[in-house]
Amino acid sequence: MPATTIVLIIAAFFLSLALAFFQYFYKAKGRRSQNVIFASLRFISFFALLVLVINPKTNRKTYFTEKPNLVLAVDNSSSITTFEAGDEVKEFVNKFENDKELKKKFEIQIFSFGKTVTQNDNLDFSETQTNLSRLFENLGSLYQEKIAPVILISDGNQTVGEDFTYSAQGFANPVIPVVVGDTARYQDLAINRVNANKYAFLNNRFPVEVMLSSSGNSSVETELKISKANAVVYSEKLLFSSEKRAAVVRAELPASSIGTHIYKVEITPLQGEKNLLNNTRQFAVEVIDERTKVLIAYSFLHPDLGALKRSIESNEQRQVSLLPITEVEGTDEFQLVILYQPDSRFSNLMSTLAASKKGYFLIAGPGTDWSFLNNAQQILTQEITRQSEEFIPVWNENFRAFQTEDLQFSRFPPLTGNFGNLEVSEELDVLLYRKIQGIDTKLPLLAVTETEASKKAFLMGADLWRWRNHVFQTEASFEKFDALIGKLIQFLSSGSRKERLLVHYQPLYQGNDGISIQAEYFDKSYLFDPRGSLEMVLTAKEGEQRQIPFLLKENSYEVDLSSLPPGEYAFTVRVKGDGLMRSGNFSIMDFNVEEQFASANLDGLQRIAREKDQDIFFPTGFEQLKNELLSDSSYAAVEKSRQKDVSLIDWKFLMLIIILSLSAEWFLRKYYGLI
Repeated sequence: MPATTIVLIIAAFFLSLALAFFQYFYKAKGRRSQNVIFASLRFISFFALLVLVINPKTNRKTYFTEKPNLVLAVDNSSSITTFEAGDEVKEFVNKFENDKELKKKFEIQIFSFGKTVTQNDNLDFSETQTNLSRLFENLGSLYQEKIAPVILISDGNQTVGEDFTYSAQGFANPVIPVVVGDTARYQDLAINRVNANKYAFLNNRFPVEVMLSSSGNSSVETELKISKANAVVYSEKLLFSSEKRAAVVRAELPASSIGTHIYKVEITPLQGEKNLLNNTRQFAVEVIDERTKVLIAYSFLHPDLGALKRSIESNEQRQVSLLPITEVEGTDEFQLVILYQPDSRFSNLMSTLAASKKGYFLIAGPGTDWSFLNNAQQILTQEITRQSEEFIPVWNENFRAFQTEDLQFSRFPPLTGNFGNLEVSEELDVLLYRKIQGIDTKLPLLAVTETEASKKAFLMGADLWRWRNHVFQTEASFEKFDALIGKLIQFLSSGSRKERLLVHYQPLYQGNDGISIQAEYFDKSYLFDPRGSLEMVLTAKEGEQRQIPFLLKENSYEVDLSSLPPGEYAFTVRVKGDGLMRSGNFSIMDFNVEEQFASANLDGLQRIAREKDQDIFFPTGFEQLKNELLSDSSYAAVEKSRQKDVSLIDWKFLMLIIILSLSAEWFLRKYYGLI
């Protein structure tokens, strides 16, 4: 107990004693024996009340035993059923769950994994992707500084993510692989990957890269064919041997007609080859007749320029020309012009854009000459202070121009803009507001405006390259940032919106990807209308037709088509009661990456076992694995202590004493006729 608490209790004792003495002995009347009784009861009341206020506490330490965790990480991907090992895996997991000796020593926890990781034992082996590296990342953060050996029950075949053998090296706990599936090595030919552009330009040739491998040691000869609509457009003879187990074939195919074209890549199988599913791949290319050309005119070099160019050109349909303002001669060949931190040298360019009613994307920053820009356009007027300020982006969920999502903008690095008040003369559709020094404002950071003549966008800060790098650091990909810039460029480079029904879809989908189609419906004022009743009429190539309603989801309508089988489909989206309709086509490719493996990845699982100084096991070796876990002294229970503050006296008990002492005093005074 702290010394201050002891001092307070002693002080409360003497204060209670003094108050009782003062009330019943100092100039008191009546019998002394009665006063002694009354003073004692009053002392008890005062002292109990003061102790209740002080609430003395002491530290109490309790001890408990914490069992080590035993983590069962079970591969829930469809490749397990491909190896016909689903029942074997379930039986193996059930043995762990029901074994009394293991449950006595360990806290058993079960995780299933595919593309994501879930804590449950509901195994249906329906996952269409396997990401083993994510498994080790999630378990590493969950069991940091804890004893948690991991029983990895998997075939070791990974379809997405970084190499899991490297991810396992950073995992602190032991990993004991249990190999599922066929471990025998067969002579197998496989198409590992097909690289092709999503888009090609009419009357050009587009490149295709095919990566192939052979898992055998003997020399074999085969043939690679690329065909379209049963017509072979490319073929090449290949030879594999023990020295040459991989090959890369590069071909150039003609883009002779506009539209989406599906190609089939196949390699002639060996005689008696067990797995034929990985001998065929499909890819598709959309042939278009023109490329969107974007001009970035700049007043000085900045890292933003390179970031914008790479982001825009991540879509093969777009081509960027980076030119200093002194070299810009005209804009006729460009569908969009980006003005980067303009100064007075941009006068002719902005006059040309105004005369041609062509839209532009203006990016302002500390290097912008607002004395010139305030006169060159009438939408924004910036107070001129010659000082800079940092702006944190705040996402506006009510943005209407095109569909967006929150990329956790509030965690993005700040952009550097101009200090001072900003006046807006036209209504802007704001995608990002500014947060300045921790205060949310309604000042636009990124906004667009649309008139009958043109579309314009304004970004009121520089250092956009930091945003692209931030997205890569958090997502391990530039894709989400590039997609946002792509939507902005698409919006600005297209004509003024006169369509009230917009449909967003991809012409090609992989068979194991989630498939959804979004639609936006606007009223006659071009405001999003959540009251619409949208319906899709979907027609398969075989002629089967179905009607599917759209569901309202935030600021768009959406229909989920993930259950569709592979094939070619045509669709029409219509708004009931309004007469608006939009049509399109898409294809679902017949491809399941989980079915491409002929055997378990024994080498990878053995590598993990060696690095973790463990043995590998098989589902039939449960007893051997159990004995090793029970006999390993490093998996011992740990005795831990927990310290907490505990009140010495229960407040309910003190309240009871106060009530009893005051009640007794009142009844005695009543009895003696003093009341």
